[in-house]
Amino acid sequence: MLKRVLTSAVVFTATFAAVPAAAHTSYMLPSTFNTEREQTVTLECSFSEDFSAPEIAVKSDDYHVVGPDGTRVDFETLAPFKQLMLMEHGLTDDGTYRFTTGVRLGRKSKRALIDGEWKFVFGPNADEMVANAEAVKTSQTETVADVYVSKGAPSWTPVRNTFGRLVFEPLTHPNEVFLEDEFQLKVSFEGTPMADKELTVYRRGGSYEEPKYKHAVSTDENGIVSMPFEKPGIYMIMTRHRAEAPEGSETDERGYTTSLTFEVMR
Repeated sequence: MLKRVLTSAVVFTATFAAVPAAAHTSYMLPSTFNTEREQTVTLECSFSEDFSAPEIAVKSDDYHVVGPDGTRVDFETLAPFKQLMLMEHGLTDDGTYRFTTGVRLGRKSKRALIDGEWKFVFGPNADEMVANAEAVKTSQTETVADVYVSKGAPSWTPVRNTFGRLVFEPLTHPNEVFLEDEFQLKVSFEGTPMADKELTVYRRGGSYEEPKYKHAVSTDENGIVSMPFEKPGIYMIMTRHRAEAPEGSETDERGYTTSLTFEVMR
């Protein structure tokens, strides 16, 4: 059963500060990626512009865990704070676990077509922008943040258990990424591989480097990206995509963001 830990510090209000800006990306970060004996893993989840400095807690109704046998369960402990969510889960069985925000619907916004260019509608001139627009579209964000943790030998069932529209499908096991190898990942939207899709790679602590570590990589014609690494560490890869919203949605379109955190080992 899911246990929610509430504190007096966790009172969310509908203020502008609680709405993540377009540049913010959600991430999941565990206390360990690979273990032989640990019985519990602790994770944090947050929106951040600087991976992995937490800024805004990720509130989701779809947080869940996919166990080594593919069974979906709730987190054992989920504790919300203003800047991050903390969670714990037992590692009772050997194999790989997928920890995820699930599919999270976020803020709604509008875009206006003005002089042939789509612009977001906000600020004191919002009404004027809408009045002068050639067309207006409503939009909503949809985000998924994932991480994998393995106890003992990594297994593939949770890795292949995909969901959502904008999907990362690791072809290299996320808990077996080594410095001398490349990490291969397939990117698809509604089951169709995304060719020439740009993704952004961050390294934890990369903001202290000169130049700041932030690399762009692109998929090939089959939607596959192969990433080499120069340093071990904790990385996050993410991408965004805008498309028409599914039938029955409350908005015209959705802005999708999917991220995956992983460790590169020596």
